[in-house]
Amino acid sequence: MSNTQTCRLCLQEKKLIKAHIIPEGFFRLLRSENVAPEMHGNSPGSFPKRMPVGIYDSTILCGECDQRIAPWDDYGQQVLLQRFQEATPITHQARTVAWSLEEVNYTNLKLFFVSLLWRASISSHNFYKRISAGPFEKRLGEMVLASEPGDSQEFAVILARFEDVSMTGMLDPHPEKFDHISFYRFYLSGFVTYIKVDKRPVPEFLSELHLQAGKPLTILTRSLQGSPDGLLMRRIAESALAFRERRKGKIPGQW
Repeated sequence: MSNTQTCRLCLQEKKLIKAHIIPEGFFRLLRSENVAPEMHGNSPGSFPKRMPVGIYDSTILCGECDQRIAPWDDYGQQVLLQRFQEATPITHQARTVAWSLEEVNYTNLKLFFVSLLWRASISSHNFYKRISAGPFEKRLGEMVLASEPGDSQEFAVILARFEDVSMTGMLDPHPEKFDHISFYRFYLSGFVTYIKVDKRPVPEFLSELHLQAGKPLTILTRSLQGSPDGLLMRRIAESALAFRERRKGKIPGQW
């Protein structure tokens, strides 16, 4: 049942809805033979929970404000989940190191990521517990309310994609630092986005790689093989298998 509370965007007392933070389309990709994906904590041994429609929060937005954000969510899904096949590979020594995607609407895509970070920061859902924009949260809300994307350095966005998206899961978002500059990392099925939450500019080595108006979108390549992300996903999968086998009264096998 919907709640009657203060909407965190329009600040009016309204019935709140089940608002997604990461759009449902990114979770839909994780379905296996129509079986809903499972949510796991960020450490092995956590209790798994099915997510038939992804993760939502019924304490943050009214229907009208959710619809204000919806076009940006739709555009983010369109670019990453539908248009990525149009991207041109960038190679170095016969290896794809990045992709380039032309004709991307900076305003809509930037507002998707700005609203994603804002919603995660205000959410009380355990999945987003490591996201807190602190003094930047008010500015994020103002940008969402005004449909203002800001310049490319304000909450700068850097995108990457795993080489084998079929092997990826949805880990919880968390803080990250590049050259001591603060970012938050979000997983969007086979993609990862890093959103800067820092007044300082992006590090020099990323200066040409973040989302910018009037330029193609650059998406970096990431490998799960041997990476911390890959190892964590493997440990979580092993833990989930062991949990299911214990419920069946069987001895856990190898993953």
